[in-house]
Amino acid sequence: MIAQRNEPLQNASQAYSTTDEIKRQLDHLWRERWVRMALPVMALLLTIIYLPAWFSILAIVINLGAEFLSMSFMRGLDPARQPRRYAFVIGCMFLVHFSFCLPSALIWQQNVHNAKAFSVGLVMATLMQLISARTVHLPFGYTGLWAVVLSTVFGNTYYWLQLRDFYGLGLTSLAIFCGGAYTLFAMHTSHRLHRDSALDRQAALDSNSAKSRFLAQVSHELRTPLNAILGMGHAELRRNRDALGKTRLSVLIASAEGLSTLLDDILDMSAIEAGSLPIRPETVCPSQEITSTLALYQPAISEAGLTLGQSIDKSLDKFWQLDPQRLRQCLSNLLSNALKSTKQGGIQIFAVTETDADGMAVLRIDIYDSGPGIPPHLHDKVFEPFCTNHPSPAGVSGSGLGLSITRTLARQMGGDLVIVPNRAEQRGAHLALTLRMTHAEVQPAAPAPLPATTAGLTVLVVDDVTTNRLVAATYLRMLGAKMLEAASGAEALEILERSNPDLVLLDMNMPDMSGLETLAKIRTLPGDIASLPVIAMTADAMAEHRAYYLASGLDGYLAKPITPTRIEAEVAAVLGKTIPV
Repeated sequence: MIAQRNEPLQNASQAYSTTDEIKRQLDHLWRERWVRMALPVMALLLTIIYLPAWFSILAIVINLGAEFLSMSFMRGLDPARQPRRYAFVIGCMFLVHFSFCLPSALIWQQNVHNAKAFSVGLVMATLMQLISARTVHLPFGYTGLWAVVLSTVFGNTYYWLQLRDFYGLGLTSLAIFCGGAYTLFAMHTSHRLHRDSALDRQAALDSNSAKSRFLAQVSHELRTPLNAILGMGHAELRRNRDALGKTRLSVLIASAEGLSTLLDDILDMSAIEAGSLPIRPETVCPSQEITSTLALYQPAISEAGLTLGQSIDKSLDKFWQLDPQRLRQCLSNLLSNALKSTKQGGIQIFAVTETDADGMAVLRIDIYDSGPGIPPHLHDKVFEPFCTNHPSPAGVSGSGLGLSITRTLARQMGGDLVIVPNRAEQRGAHLALTLRMTHAEVQPAAPAPLPATTAGLTVLVVDDVTTNRLVAATYLRMLGAKMLEAASGAEALEILERSNPDLVLLDMNMPDMSGLETLAKIRTLPGDIASLPVIAMTADAMAEHRAYYLASGLDGYLAKPITPTRIEAEVAAVLGKTIPV
């Protein structure tokens, strides 16, 4: 267990190379390039007070030129493979600091008002810059320190030897030595801080990546048994005539669907933390999206003995630009939360169009329930991930991710999710969801009519897991379709050579020949079979999986666990795009 905890840090340490270090040094210098170039120029311009103007300007040119060349040649630098280039960058670093400190050494020679204070100030500024900005890659810091020490020792020795004051020379040389030693110690301390910060950041990234891989793997492994539970549960529920048996099977199916929803929530939360949850605006009619979502929850609400009231403003019958999938996801989470917390009474939905402070159109949906409500001291806490039931009667239950995901989605879409405080006479919870939207200039074309059913279709199901084929066969027979089955890609190709099904449901993760390899071979078959519609049926359920598979040439996508409704909807959508109706 300890070894597993330390694995990300060990991986980060192995990834910490000289090349990466130089890249981080360049990034650090490049971010502040204008300030770092402007301040030395201003300081060197001030040296005109004590030195000839041509000398100060020459120092500026050398300083800026060496700085620019060093950063240019640092890009993509690998010292092991490019030693000459590395030596050139080291030389430029030396010139950068020597050109800044040499004027200081010359000013030190002058016995005029404030000259020595000015000289010391230039040297100290250089040492501070070395400690703070040149220690990501220590050899660059060493080079700069050598430039400072050489110029300072040269100027100081020359000055005291002219005066033949060996006591002054010894004392000031000791001061230079002490200052250099302290600077060297501070540079090493700063380097350790930079290194530890880089290692900690890499370890955090590795840990996050490992967590994402773990979540994806767990999701993948859990979806196969969930698929079987749901498939057999739906089949037995359809056949069972006993009321008690139907009740038990309904509980079983609801629990499995709850686990499936929890898996989806966890994957969504992982995508939110990674900043990769996509928002895809489309031209839609918001009232239709809201009505269809409410219709999905109407049976469950009625079964619970509750009422569902709705009021949708006429302005939402027009076409607007927003992400319909995320709108449905937000509304589903809020309806699910309200349903779990309400034991009697009902749920009310009000949807209107408003204008926000920036003059942008906003869809506002107010959700009221007659449950116990959410106490004021929990108004912020309920939006934290994995916040579930509390000792006080808060209207929150389930995975504890729904409200957190909904608020994040709303804010990504320019809106928010807030709890509206109740008036004195008001009971229950009142949540307000806002989503920014824009007018759709062009209305979408009317979609082609879709097949209303899968009845009469012949479907080839390809999956190496017998249980998954059994589940798919059960659903397809429930939907009136005929079924062919194959346990591998090679077997599927053999079946396609002698049969001509209407559709293929293809698993993506099979041994010997993967789903994408099977798809590629199907597309090379002679005749019309090469254009056969193929739908991915996979436990790879993350958003990037769906996008990847559809971009790879598949016609549709079904994430396990599958249900009859999902199969019928996806088959109808795919055949509606591929078969003239």
